[in-house]
Amino acid sequence: MEDNDGILKIWASLPKDVQEALKKSVEESSAVTEEQFIAEIMIGECPQCRSKNTKDCEEMEGIEDFTVGLCMNCGFLWCSECGRSLFQNIHCKHWEICDKCDEADEMGMCKVDPIECEKLNKELA
Repeated sequence: MEDNDGILKIWASLPKDVQEALKKSVEESSAVTEEQFIAEIMIGECPQCRSKNTKDCEEMEGIEDFTVGLCMNCGFLWCSECGRSLFQNIHCKHWEICDKCDEADEMGMCKVDPIECEKLNKELA
């Protein structure tokens, strides 16, 4: 019961537009399981074949990284942060570049999404 109270408090603290967006995502989702829904939201569709049958690789032996997406249909591996293929190297180079970037705050977080970062795209091109 305590867990439910905590969840309800978090839900109540969310702005109304965020609550509505989350409700809409759940309603429109084709996911059957909780894991599929999380993959749909966090990983998204496969950039190669556009399948929604994807998952993260957090529990996959040898990868153990929740930012790596795996398409269960075509087997494509990609970085869910910057969208690049991880066919040749399972560790995305964007992390090294972002670690050296002066745009990041004291927590190492950047306000620019890696997919939209001009500096990152230029260096990885």
